[in-house]
Amino acid sequence: MLHTLHIQNLALIERAEIRLAEGLTVVSGETGGGKSLLITALKLLRGEKVAGSLVRHGADELQVDAEFRLGKGERSAVVARLVHDLCGGAIEEDLLLVTRIVDRQGKTRVRIGGRPATLTALRELGTQLLEIHGQGDSRALMRPEIQCETLDAFAGTGNLRREFAEHLHAARAVRARLADLAHGERERRQRLEFLRFQHAAMTELALGEGELQDLEQEHQVLSNLDVMRRHLEEALGALQDDESNVSDQVGRAIRAVQQAAAIDRRLEDAAEQMTQAEELIADVCRKLQSGQARLDLDPNRLLAVQQRLDEIYGALKRFGPTERDLRHNLERVTAELTAADGGSDDPEALTAELRQKTEQTAAVGRKLVRARGKAAAPFCASIRTELQDLGMQHTEVRVAMHEEFAVERLLDDATDHGPVPVDIEVRINPGEPFHSMRDTASGGELARIVLAVKKTLADQDRVPLLVLDEIDAEIGGRLGMQVGKKLHEVARHHQVVIVTHLAPVAAWAQQHYLVNKEVAGRSGDERTRSNVRQLRAAEVEKELAAMSMGDGADAAALQQARRLVEKAKGMGDA
Repeated sequence: MLHTLHIQNLALIERAEIRLAEGLTVVSGETGGGKSLLITALKLLRGEKVAGSLVRHGADELQVDAEFRLGKGERSAVVARLVHDLCGGAIEEDLLLVTRIVDRQGKTRVRIGGRPATLTALRELGTQLLEIHGQGDSRALMRPEIQCETLDAFAGTGNLRREFAEHLHAARAVRARLADLAHGERERRQRLEFLRFQHAAMTELALGEGELQDLEQEHQVLSNLDVMRRHLEEALGALQDDESNVSDQVGRAIRAVQQAAAIDRRLEDAAEQMTQAEELIADVCRKLQSGQARLDLDPNRLLAVQQRLDEIYGALKRFGPTERDLRHNLERVTAELTAADGGSDDPEALTAELRQKTEQTAAVGRKLVRARGKAAAPFCASIRTELQDLGMQHTEVRVAMHEEFAVERLLDDATDHGPVPVDIEVRINPGEPFHSMRDTASGGELARIVLAVKKTLADQDRVPLLVLDEIDAEIGGRLGMQVGKKLHEVARHHQVVIVTHLAPVAAWAQQHYLVNKEVAGRSGDERTRSNVRQLRAAEVEKELAAMSMGDGADAAALQQARRLVEKAKGMGDA
C-alpha cells in the first residue's frame, strides 16, 4: 500500500505530505483547487510523461516521493524481483521508496529504492503498484484486449492466455524462417553472422552478477586512496594515537565516573554507559584499521579496474543501456542462434515444423476459448448483480465470442490475447437488442459498469492501490450511496483513493483530504498555493455539507451531512 506521498513544487502545490491508510480515501475540494494535481503526482509514479511547465513558478524542478509498504504475498514478491532486476536494488523491512524528479526542460530523474533507475523501469514497476482510472481511462474497458484480460482475471485463465501467446510467437517465428528462405540464403547468412558477432561480444565480456556495481565501488576507493588514507589517519589519530586522544580521555573519564559511582550508586548507569562508549570507540578503531589495511593495494589495480569498466561500459553502449538489457539481448540472440542451428534449412522440414507448431497453438487456443466460455455466464451474472445495486436493474450483460476458428487462418487472425476476439455486450433497456459496450454505454453507465467489474474482480485483481479520478462525475447524487457502498466493498481488497464531488460517495471515506487554493503575500507580490490537508472527524460533516449545498451550507445541510455519514456507517457494518 501507499503509505506516504510527498509532493514538492508541482504547479500550485508548493509542498504537501499525505499519509494514507488502508481502505477508502476521498479527495474533495472546489473546482480548480488542485485536486487533479494529486492524480498527476500519482501518474508521475506510474512513469507517465509530463511537461516541464508543471514545475512551480520560481522553482527549478518538481519532486514526488512515495513510500510503499509492501507486506507479504505474491505481488510483493513480484515487486521485489522487479526492483532487483530493474536497478539492482533491494527492499528492506517491506519498505520501498520511489522518487520522480522533473526539471523545467521536462527531463526526468528516477530513483527506486534509493538507486538510480530509468523511466522505462518506473513504468514497469508502476503497473504492479497502482492503477489509475479517470473518466477517459475508464473507457479502456471498451478495448477488446482489456476485455480479454478482464474475463481472464475472473476465470483464472491469464496463464493460459500467456501460454497461447508463446505458442503463437513460436509458430510465427517458424513461418518467418520459411519466409527468410524464400527471400534468399544470402540474407539469412548475413543475419546469422551478425547474431554470432553479437553473441561472441556479449559472451566474451563474461559479465558477472553484480560485477559492475562492485567495480564502480572499488574504482571510487582506488581513485581516492590518498584522501581515504588522510581521513582514516586523522580519525585514528584523534581516537587513539594522539597525545590527548579520545580513547585515553574516555578511559580517564570512566575511572572517574566509576569512583564517583562507588560513592553515589545513582551514577552506576552512567558508568555502564561510559564503558559501552569505550567499547564502541574500540570497535570503530578496529574497523578504521581494517579500512586502512584494505588501502594497501597493488598500484596497478586502478588501471585494471578502469580498463574492465571501459570494457563493460562499451558493451552496455552497444547492447544495453542497462546490465539487465544486455542479459536479455544475450538470451534473445542465443535463442535465435539455437533455433537457427537446431532447425533445418530444408523447406519441407520447416513446413512440417510449422504445421506442428500451428496445431499446438490451436490446441491451446481451443482450451482458452472453452475456459472463457465456461466462465462467461457466471462473470456476466456477477456484474449484473452489482449493477442492480447501482440503479441499472434491467441491464443485461453477455460475452460475445466465437467458439470455433479456422486453423489455417490462425497465425494471421489471432492476437496475443487469443485466437478469437472477446466483446462484452450490454442491453441497457428491456426489449432493445444487445450492442457492444463501446457503442452503448454513456459516461454514467460506463462508470457504473467499471465499478461493477472492479467489485466482481476484487478477489482476483490484487493491484495494491486503485485511484479513481471523478469516475462518478456522470452518475449524480441519487446513486451516490450505492456507488459509495461499492467503493467501500472494493476497498476491502484494495487501497482506494477517489477524487469526487459527490457527498454521498465521500460519506464512506475512512479518511478525507481537502484540497483548496489560497492567495497569500503582500499586495503586488501575491502567490497562489494549493493546500492539501486531512480533515478531522468534526470537519468532515462541514465539507460534505459544502459539497452538497456550497460554502453557505446551513444547519439543515450539516444535519443532512451527518445523516449521510451515519447511513454509510450503518450500511457498511451491515
